[in-house]
Amino acid sequence: MRVNKMLQLMIVLLSVCVWNTLALNAAEKPGRPNVLVILVDDLGYGDLSSYGASDLKSPHIDQLIDRGMKFTNFYANCPVCSPTRAALLTGKYQDLVGVPGVIRTHPENSWGYFLPSAT
Repeated sequence: MRVNKMLQLMIVLLSVCVWNTLALNAAEKPGRPNVLVILVDDLGYGDLSSYGASDLKSPHIDQLIDRGMKFTNFYANCPVCSPTRAALLTGKYQDLVGVPGVIRTHPENSWGYFLPSAT
């Protein structure tokens, strides 16, 4: 009889410990991060007040930067916006989606090349 009560007590204690551990682990899982990508055409590194511009004020963008992450190293592999936009929308390298540079209405005036598979 005494062994039976001890076994019941151990099962209850073990159940409470397991339940408590599972509840703590469930509460500690972080949520998905919020990511906001702002793509601006013809904006230089020092054109925002948060990056050192004294002649232009950008209080709303500064507030976003203060509440989030501030990136200081950038890379653009093309001097125009079309390839960057195409790459961001498709998730592929700009040449693979057929936008290596400026998109012009007449192919003979276009620089770069278009992949046949992208057209």
